[in-house]
Amino acid sequence: MNDASTFQIRIANTGQTIDCPTDRTVLQAAIAAGIDYPYACATGNCGMCVSDLTAGEVHLLAHGDSSLSRAQKEAGQTLACRAQPRGDLAIKWRNRSQTTRL
Repeated sequence: MNDASTFQIRIANTGQTIDCPTDRTVLQAAIAAGIDYPYACATGNCGMCVSDLTAGEVHLLAHGDSSLSRAQKEAGQTLACRAQPRGDLAIKWRNRSQTTRL
């Protein structure tokens, strides 16, 4: 961790660890680091960036209810475009065939 307002995010799909300020989303940090993270709308309405949060906690910004169900949240999934880190994270994006509505 660089300072109190920046956390490290481990992207399992690429094996990279990137820095993410608390006021940015996982998706914003990934794009800034040159990672081709899957997304479409970047506003929490499409569900293309659904990811497995395997370690850590995020603050989830407002999003469409149909893009991430309650069951998905309970299963440890999040939206990279709406997830702001609250500590160091480990995350893995799900490809289209893996994104399943629970």
